[in-house]
Amino acid sequence: MEHEGFIVPPPGLIPDTVEAPPRPAPAVAPAAFPAFTPVTAPAPAPQPVVPEQQAVPHGPWMLSLDDGQRFQVGGSLVLGRDPAPVPVRPHAVLVPVVDAAKSVSKTHAIIDLEGAELSITDLHSTNGVLVTDAHGVEHDLAPGERVVLSPGDRVELGTFAVRIERA
Repeated sequence: MEHEGFIVPPPGLIPDTVEAPPRPAPAVAPAAFPAFTPVTAPAPAPQPVVPEQQAVPHGPWMLSLDDGQRFQVGGSLVLGRDPAPVPVRPHAVLVPVVDAAKSVSKTHAIIDLEGAELSITDLHSTNGVLVTDAHGVEHDLAPGERVVLSPGDRVELGTFAVRIERA
């Protein structure tokens, strides 16, 4: 080798000519910001979106079951004929329902209260969960599906009804 101790690159790896340097980018005018005028008086308070008479009550959530049970929701509830603890909600209260028609699965659904939001999830039940809102619109839950509930909703676990209310 001609250059002892140096590595010589293979032919064609280093170009024989040097390219011209890139041209600078064209100049851009600075952005113009809108001028703000100071407010001399406070703005009037906005009107409520929903009239007070039509506002959703903010009391505790209540469940009324077909078997006569009525109780306040304070966390997570597992509903079924003979409910078993659910791994994702080990703290949930087990609520056995009396369903003469046997349309409710042993562990049918879970009702969760998270903040002010009440929801129900179908726990892969045999006869499903149907939620009907106050306007009559029905939502048939897919297994594992979760839906947020509103006051006035009616939930059917198979043919067993649960009414959702705010006290």
